[in-house]
Amino acid sequence: MSELADLDVVTPTDASPESWANGLGVTRVLAKRLAWRLSIAELRGRMPFSAFPGIDRVLIPLSAATLALTVDGVERRVTRERGIRFRGEARVVATADRGGVSVVNLMVKRGLAEPTYRVELHHGTVRIDPAATLTVLLAGTATVDDLPLPPGSALLQGPRERRISCDRALIARFDLSPSGDAPNN
Repeated sequence: MSELADLDVVTPTDASPESWANGLGVTRVLAKRLAWRLSIAELRGRMPFSAFPGIDRVLIPLSAATLALTVDGVERRVTRERGIRFRGEARVVATADRGGVSVVNLMVKRGLAEPTYRVELHHGTVRIDPAATLTVLLAGTATVDDLPLPPGSALLQGPRERRISCDRALIARFDLSPSGDAPNN
């Protein structure tokens, strides 16, 4: 993971697969900071999630495949156009199509940052503000600096403005503002 720390564009193939905390699945950590972690998780069939007390989570599918999450006993359909946010303490069971679903998984330490996100369909050039925390290509064809971006690629906060060129792309933008609960140091 240390070799990814200085990159501001990370693709899923840049990260090695790791086992989930509960050992039931696989994830690829794209980036990790003090307050958050961004990964691509693979969901196959019915899978209970690991519990992460004190963490807020955002999950967005990378494909149009059907994904259901049962969160504390309530089933919710999750699409890549909307995603879902839930608490890490929740009892969560994912049910994915047989072929499986890859998902963007953002985990944020409660008290250090507050995650917000939006999913947008873009055509042409997309300007990425250097102050933006994270941008992830969910679907479509896109490039940044002439580098092809496969779905699941992330643009991390960097020192300069970036531009994504795309014919048609579904993009998730994540903002992590400091939490009002953060300790004053």
